[in-house]
Amino acid sequence: MKLLASTDFALRALMALASEPSDRPLSVDALAQKLGGLSRNHLHKIVQELASLGLVRTVRGAGGGVTLAIALSEIKVGTLVRQLEGDQPVVECFRADGGCCTLVAGCRLRGFIRTAREDFYRSLDGHTLAECF
Repeated sequence: MKLLASTDFALRALMALASEPSDRPLSVDALAQKLGGLSRNHLHKIVQELASLGLVRTVRGAGGGVTLAIALSEIKVGTLVRQLEGDQPVVECFRADGGCCTLVAGCRLRGFIRTAREDFYRSLDGHTLAECF
């Protein structure tokens, strides 16, 4: 299963923030550099999503930046990936409009893939972000 690039960056951003002192906010620019020169604008959107999920705190202005809002040991990887991925279709027939597959009526592959996706998430549910490094 392939994750969205934004999900990958969000996971890495949380891990990078955990490696910083909790009393020192990290600017989005500094975090982008720490993540290998990721686009600041792209990372800003990711940070806003993480803030809306209650995972990070953001402070504007001089001395501001991003810090973790909760410990990584409280963040289940599976739950977070589900939240970040949303309803991304794994295959064409999972799209809301059914996609353009002409085999949907008699296809059992869809069920196999749905089960595999849920097994993937269930496997991740057994781990926290703190276990990732």
